[in-house]
Amino acid sequence: MITARSMSMIVILAFLIGFGLGGLSLHVASAQGILGLKDSVTQIGSSLVEMQKNVDELQKNMNTIKQAKDQLSSLSSSGGVGGAMDSIMNKGKK
Repeated sequence: MITARSMSMIVILAFLIGFGLGGLSLHVASAQGILGLKDSVTQIGSSLVEMQKNVDELQKNMNTIKQAKDQLSSLSSSGGVGGAMDSIMNKGKK
């Protein structure tokens, strides 16, 4: 028959073995980049940064086009090239 002392020693030994193996497997997973997800997350982050740069550049280009349109509109109020440009731009909206 197993005594209480023997049972507690078995439980403590099982805990220590489990704790040691768990810590070892955690280090292995960490060394692999959390099961290989580190590279994927890095790629996603890089893609998001690149996309943000592209959006910023697009916004800059849109502002340039808006400024050019405003300049052409000011010319159209005095007649000339701007009026022709507005009629071309309005045709594209139809």
